[in-house]
Amino acid sequence: MKLNKTIICTGLVLIGSLFHSCKKFYDVNDDPNNVKDAPLAQLLPSITVNIGYIGASDLYRYSGLIMQQFSGQTTNTSQTFKEYERYNINNSDVNNQWNSIFAVVLADIAKLIEKAEATGSPHYAGVGKLMKAYIYQITVDAWGKVPYSEATKFAGNFYPKYDDDEAIYKDLIKLIDAGIADINAANSVFEPDQTSTIFIGKWTDVKPRWIRFANTLKLRLYLHYSQKDPSFASTQITTLINSGAIFMDSNADNFQMRFSTESGRQNPNASIEGGQFKNSFFPNRYIVNLMNGKADPRRPSYFVPFPYNSNPATYKGASVLDNASVAYSRLNTYLKGDTKFGTIVVNPDGTITDGSITWQGNSYAKLLTYAEYNFIRAEAALNLGAAGDAQSFFQAGIRASMSDAGVLSADIDAYITANGTLNGTNAQKLEQIINEKYVANFGVVMEPWTDWRRTGYPAITPLPISVAVYDKIPRSIIYPLSERNSNPNTPARTDLLQRVFWDTRP
Repeated sequence: MKLNKTIICTGLVLIGSLFHSCKKFYDVNDDPNNVKDAPLAQLLPSITVNIGYIGASDLYRYSGLIMQQFSGQTTNTSQTFKEYERYNINNSDVNNQWNSIFAVVLADIAKLIEKAEATGSPHYAGVGKLMKAYIYQITVDAWGKVPYSEATKFAGNFYPKYDDDEAIYKDLIKLIDAGIADINAANSVFEPDQTSTIFIGKWTDVKPRWIRFANTLKLRLYLHYSQKDPSFASTQITTLINSGAIFMDSNADNFQMRFSTESGRQNPNASIEGGQFKNSFFPNRYIVNLMNGKADPRRPSYFVPFPYNSNPATYKGASVLDNASVAYSRLNTYLKGDTKFGTIVVNPDGTITDGSITWQGNSYAKLLTYAEYNFIRAEAALNLGAAGDAQSFFQAGIRASMSDAGVLSADIDAYITANGTLNGTNAQKLEQIINEKYVANFGVVMEPWTDWRRTGYPAITPLPISVAVYDKIPRSIIYPLSERNSNPNTPARTDLLQRVFWDTRP
């Protein structure tokens, strides 16, 4: 928010200094490379790219480290991943992420919607509203109360109030409905097709994918009420399903953005590991042990084995199904992109030298997937009385995740035969669903943490107070220092233990 205000204030001062001069002179001398009023075709890719980066940067790291999917093991004292893992996330750490959300993405979305409506381009406006709903969903899930009704007013309001988080959630449903209505408009002057980095293609081809995403996002929002108000969640999910709404129906519908192999445009997972912070971001023992216990065939794409030559002797993505106890030392292709193998040099301790494998960074920022959709439906069928068979959706979620990770069909079938049957009480079945969703959502921003806060699964153990700042797993993120210094309406929050409105589990 502070960045946004600084830009605006600077612009106002500059405009004031030009009033005494001839307007025509300055029109003639405008720099054509200095875009002051970006067209829709430039705003949209800027927004989708920045959404992709949000999905692979700080919020994703906080939630992944808290939820023991990742581990920060760096010895570099200037790097904070290890601090985040022990719940030491302070108000200066979150400045950049907050500014990226409010001063960049949401500000650009506000401009896109305004321009789209002014130019008779409702399809652009609809896409903008859906992206706004998505960004606000993960923002509320991180902080709780945030600026909403008075946000992105630019010079109209430098000090927006913080809205109630539940009120924001309910308005997001209306926003999604408005976005769908705009997307279904009969005519639109401009179409948001080739200019997007998410759902790329002709409008006639990508339009249904945006609608499937919108309805799946609504399911995610409703499911978050599962503990706070299960009756509301059940009614809304049932009504939505019975309405004939379309949802994600294959991995092709994944809401995700692929990064480039080009330097500076790579997935941060690869660029961090390949840059100044080598060996700083690793798979956590908890998720590794969970997957090892089931000989999970996603492990070769998720992780690099340790010792490197433990199984198989030369590792190039081959199966490790025959060794359920293998350990892992690095993230692999699923989150870091394609590999180039150099001369593999294995150190005496079983690690490999930094140049042995180079990851290209062309992996996806995974934001909301078809696999998650199936796990949502499985949980809703199990505990909320929603239509469908929990068992069938559970298996479909596993299959979608494994297919997305490049697992062979025979290995998927073998895994489902061994692990794909829900057993026991409803609580035990729910634990099975969330544990599989946790593995499938490896790298999905916020959602594994949200699921734990809702359900208590997976049953991770908080770090002891001798290691961590708290002996409890955090429930939200602290407000940024930059916002506290610039907006007097920022709520006081001194720790990470305050809860988002839907987090009512003991």
